[in-house]
Amino acid sequence: MNAPTRVPAPETRFNIHGLAFTLFLALLTVLPPLAIDTALPSLALIQADLHAPQTKAAAVIAIFIAGFSTAPIVVGPLADRFGRKAVMAVGLAVFTLTSAGAALAPSIDALLALRLVQGAAAGAVGILPRAIIRDLFKGREARLQLAAVSLVFSAGPLIAPSLGAAILSFGSWRLIFAILTVVSALVTLVAITLFKESHAAENRRNLRPSTVVAGYRRALTDPACAGFSLLGGFLFAGLFAYVNVSPLLFMQGYGVSKTGFAGLFAITASGVIVGSTINAWLLKRHIRPKAVVDAALGLECASALALLAVGLAGLGSALVVAALVMVFISAFGLVFPNAVHEAIHPLPEIAGLASAVVTTTQMLFGALGGVAAAALYRDASPTTLGAIMSGGAIAAAALYGIWLRKRVGS
Repeated sequence: MNAPTRVPAPETRFNIHGLAFTLFLALLTVLPPLAIDTALPSLALIQADLHAPQTKAAAVIAIFIAGFSTAPIVVGPLADRFGRKAVMAVGLAVFTLTSAGAALAPSIDALLALRLVQGAAAGAVGILPRAIIRDLFKGREARLQLAAVSLVFSAGPLIAPSLGAAILSFGSWRLIFAILTVVSALVTLVAITLFKESHAAENRRNLRPSTVVAGYRRALTDPACAGFSLLGGFLFAGLFAYVNVSPLLFMQGYGVSKTGFAGLFAITASGVIVGSTINAWLLKRHIRPKAVVDAALGLECASALALLAVGLAGLGSALVVAALVMVFISAFGLVFPNAVHEAIHPLPEIAGLASAVVTTTQMLFGALGGVAAAALYRDASPTTLGAIMSGGAIAAAALYGIWLRKRVGS
């Protein structure tokens, strides 16, 4: 029996080939890191204002991440059943309402409950741009869209802490959540008025448990989806290891000041922007994606192993570590948009579910890498960081070379 012919999905009211549409998708993607990182400078103020224990104040970040990382498992099938716009509208509305609630929270427990729901709403919205790109674009254009979205998404964690600190110079921590409310309300308005459903009706799936289970079974057993999700997860383990250990390593280990650390962290994190920009530049010049991923994974392994060698030899310094980490993160910026494309491309009718698999896998491995790095960190040395980054990079390169390289499209 022949498979039904796929009718092209309807276009949006945006010009989908224009900058405005790309920025809209990027803004959807960047809402979660903005909600996480703008709150970072305010934790001490939240603790004092709400008379909260330090552990509960710190949980303002962790509980958001918990909601963000688990919601995609549920939301992915919903996006494939009801379409991207309906899930987007509900997710953005809930994000807006919980942001407003957080600005008025009377207690730390109320704030934590609101942050959990806010994180879940961010997780619902965050998986949609990748699915929308799969609905509307193919081949090189899809890769370019993913690279552009990754570029804007990567800038979020860099500017958000400074943005949060700037907001605090004008008002209390509640102003941060008030501004998030306004921003998300504006995005909701744009989504409702300008975005037209991209997921074609003939590709909709029902929500019977057997169908949902079959969808996840298909995604988790599809070589490309499972393989490239796992590849991204390995690299995320190395990235989160750096995020968790870098304050200890730079400030306690190398004696870098808080201002110096902020500068070094911003420089290393900007590697994702460098990598994503180079990736887009190469794709526009019709360089084969396979060649890009080949070279990038080689850089990942080389920089991580060099960091491990520096740690074992006891020759490290803040600048050496930062330089090697920036190479690793820049190479990640080359790999990740291509890995996401390869993971979702084979599954157009369950692109929402496939995007959920990618997101949940990267968050799970990232959390494991971060926890392991913090637990094993010793003696003001980059050895543990280098070991985890090397393990992730080598595992990703081996998986790619043995199983995935032949699956990379043009």
